[in-house]
Amino acid sequence: LRVGVEQGERLRRLLEDLLDLSRLDARAINVEPRPLVLKAALTDVVHGALPTTDGVELDIPGDLAAVVDPLVLDRVVSNLLANAARYGAPPIRIAAKQRDRHLRITVEDAGPGVPEELEGRVFDRFARGRGKNGHGLGLAIARAYAQAHGGDLVYDPTCHGARFELILPQL
Repeated sequence: LRVGVEQGERLRRLLEDLLDLSRLDARAINVEPRPLVLKAALTDVVHGALPTTDGVELDIPGDLAAVVDPLVLDRVVSNLLANAARYGAPPIRIAAKQRDRHLRITVEDAGPGVPEELEGRVFDRFARGRGKNGHGLGLAIARAYAQAHGGDLVYDPTCHGARFELILPQL
């Protein structure tokens, strides 16, 4: 019975992810940017995405405000945090800054990073790395949300661990 419930939950998550991708592909998700105090918003995302915040460091100025869609922020950053917790190692560091008319939010960990054979297709649908956990849609969905917001999500292979940067235009 327990295994059946777990598999049912896994199937529900897969269906939700596929529905998200379908909506993003059809441009049926409305992005509604609004002013947010970034440190407070990202603190809420961290608490909602991880069972414990031990090993998570926030490097965000307390007065940094940005115009972003809270749903996009949550979907992208929570996915990056879940991946860092699952595949990386502490500390997980979240940093944010405003530069060249863009908001830049980085999520990085001190783990082994993305496997070399996966680097070129890390944002592809159904691409999965070590352990083969999950269904390989999380980063594809996260990038699609970033692009729906007029920005992008990029992977930086030059650092130790995994480092992703969410880039969103600011007015």
